[in-house]
Amino acid sequence: MAKFTRQAIMYSLLKLLQEKSIDKITVKDICELCEINRNTFYYYYSDIYQVLEELLKFETEKSLKEDQKYESFYEDFLKRYHLIIEYKKAVYNLYNSKNRDLILKYFQDITEDFVEKYVYKEVKGKKLLPEDIKFIIDFYSSSMIGNIFRWMRKGMQEKQEQLIYKLSVSYQATIKALIAQFEENNCKKSDKFITVPKN
Repeated sequence: MAKFTRQAIMYSLLKLLQEKSIDKITVKDICELCEINRNTFYYYYSDIYQVLEELLKFETEKSLKEDQKYESFYEDFLKRYHLIIEYKKAVYNLYNSKNRDLILKYFQDITEDFVEKYVYKEVKGKKLLPEDIKFIIDFYSSSMIGNIFRWMRKGMQEKQEQLIYKLSVSYQATIKALIAQFEENNCKKSDKFITVPKN
């Protein structure tokens, strides 16, 4: 019951963020939406900002635990970015609030985890230095995060699915060539590379 109530409060806040900025949302708004009284709210949370922190922490942990099917980079990416897909206005309102760092950290954490898993899938059986693998992960993560943040800064005018599609296409069009180039360079100049196990 406690878990259900906490989640009801969290997602009530998220729904309200679709309509207005966090500084205009009241505890009363949340209580009315999820049909609880103020005492119940304050039993679980000290204020609205604590609700927000727990919401983003919960969403991050849920995303990190989610299995990737590795069938389609785009489809998996859409699932990881479901907050943007389902709650675009809420994300925009958070980006334009004093809590911007929280939403940026959320996207950074889930993107880095997502990209790392896909890169390790691609480098299996390849002869790469550990620092090469880390560079590749950082390269794609930074590119995707940077593009997402630029999109937010410019008002999120492009459709979110279209942006995610472009990022997916860019990754898939270049990842194999980049790995092959690193592998070729390593074979020429050093015997310190590792072969990433296939299993």
